[in-house]
Amino acid sequence: MIVLSLSMATKDVLAESSLCRVGEKESFSCTIGSKAVSVCSPDSVGLVYRYGKPNSVEIELESEVHFSATSYSGGGEGRLTFKNGSYSYVVYSGIMSGEWQGDATRDKIEYAGIFVVKNNEEIANLKCTGYQDKNFIHYLPPYTMEEYEYFE
Repeated sequence: MIVLSLSMATKDVLAESSLCRVGEKESFSCTIGSKAVSVCSPDSVGLVYRYGKPNSVEIELESEVHFSATSYSGGGEGRLTFKNGSYSYVVYSGIMSGEWQGDATRDKIEYAGIFVVKNNEEIANLKCTGYQDKNFIHYLPPYTMEEYEYFE
């Protein structure tokens, strides 16, 4: 089910940088410049993707959980996919090992954002610039793991 919304009352929002509403569980939220992206769970089955500002949500998509993940040496990445016609919005978060430090440990590099995909081709990679709380995908209703798709 696709829902486009042009406004959302700020009093119904959990936190300044989250677009989740009171009563929803937050699966992921971050800021991208002056806007925010949030993935929220209003029930025990599905998710809602919201992008925009608390008083002006530009995109709102409802979906069942479409989660995929991969692991690699020193880290891994998880992704949630939301479809809207020929477009897909792929929320991602991950961690990987960085440079070796003088104390024989390695930096951990955490990253997150949204791939905007049209007709199965990446057209934008919007990287998160700030986080309210956790910077990774954390709460999800029950789901079946899907195949991980790489973008170049």
